[in-house]
Formats: sequence, C-alpha cells, structure tokens
Amino acid sequence: MIGIFCGTISIALVETILAIETSTPQASIALWSDGSWLLKNDFTSDRNHNSMLFDPLAEALDCLEGRPLSAVIVGSGPGSYSGIRIGIAAAQGVAIARDCPLAGLGSLAATPVARAAANSPQAQVAMAIGDARRGMYFVAPIMATGEAMEAELMDADSFRARLEGEPDSRLFTLDEPDKLGLDERLEARVAHSCPEAGLLMNIWLGLDPSRRDELFSQPLAPSYLRAPFTSKAKSGHPLLRKE
Repeated sequence: MIGIFCGTISIALVETILAIETSTPQASIALWSDGSWLLKNDFTSDRNHNSMLFDPLAEALDCLEGRPLSAVIVGSGPGSYSGIRIGIAAAQGVAIARDCPLAGLGSLAATPVARAAANSPQAQVAMAIGDARRGMYFVAPIMATGEAMEAELMDADSFRARLEGEPDSRLFTLDEPDKLGLDERLEARVAHSCPEAGLLMNIWLGLDPSRRDELFSQPLAPSYLRAPFTSKAKSGHPLLRKE
C-alpha cells in the first residue's frame, strides 16, 4: 500500500493486481488487493485456452467492484506455445481497457517447488528442467530474487551431467519426470510442478520496486525455449505458385 499525505489527511492508495498464468494446461488467474486475495481460480484448459480463459477472467474483473487495477502480471513462459500467447493477449487487452501497466514474469519460477525452495530456512537452490524437443533439454536455475534465469539448452549427455553436478538442487519439471529419459536415481529427484498465478503474484510482490519498474518498461514478449518449428511447403503448394 502506498500512502499519500495531503495537508492533514492521509489517503491510502490500494494496490490491486491481476495475475494470469496460462503457460500449461493447468491455467490460473489470481486477483490480489491490499494484502489479501479477492480471487484465485484454477482451470484446466488443455488446447482450449482461447475459450476457457474468458469466464475466469470475467469473474476476476467482476470482483474488482469498481476498484481500479494497479497492474496486470502475466506468465511469459516457457511452456505451451498457444497458451502463452493467449495469456499475454488477454493481459494486454485488460491492461489497455483498465489503463494500467503490464509486465511479464517467467513462468518457471512460479511453481510450488521453486517457491518452497526459496522460502526454506536453508534457501535451497531450485532448478527447472525439461525436454526442449528435437533431442535437446534445458535447465533454468531459480535466482535468489525469485525469478528464473534464462533457460540453457543442451544435448542429452550434457543434460545428465549437469544434473549429476547439482546434487543439492531441487529439480522440477513442467513435464512428467519419466519423459526426460533419466535413470531411476536421477528421475527420483525430479518433481512435477506447474506454474500458478498466485505464486506469480507472490514473486512480483517480493521484487524490488526498481525491478518492477524495469519489467514495466520492457516490451512484453513470449519466452520460448526454441524458435517455433516450421516446415517448408511442398512443391505444388498454392503458396508457391506464381501468378
């Protein structure tokens, strides 16, 4: 809460923030105001983010009951290609309609495992890992600030060696652990954990104000592990025909 002093009257400006997280099928929306939750809504959208998102979003906006929005925070991925883009598009629409700033936060850090490690008495190191497809894997350590570092891509052998070299890190993945091709010992160390809008908010509220301003000033863009794969049109395709 921010206080403004006008003469002998102190007026409190209440922060009301909306968070949207749609980088996995386990999507969620959270609305926070003046130190308490107005709404937390989880929903499974699978490939239908574009249709499943709007009812929870409308419910969150109804909960405002005339309050102005201070900010919209959206998970920028990595994760589902379409889910991230739809979440960002919805966040942009709300920010424009409500005339408030908008910022993206990496989704990997907004998971229960990452937040539990950050809040543990020993301040354990958490590391997001996963399959980047086409024979590549990624690791992304969670920083002390609560945000995730940029994902580092590597081949299978380098991936396993990296995990062996991080015996004390809490490993988690947005995928199922048994899909990572690890031996039983390494696989047993990996938890399945998905981002949550409420935890995205938790990270945001813990950031230094200067970092928040920096994120507000940055162009909002999806975070992808790799550029989208596109195939070339086959010979004879209408797009290749000359007039």
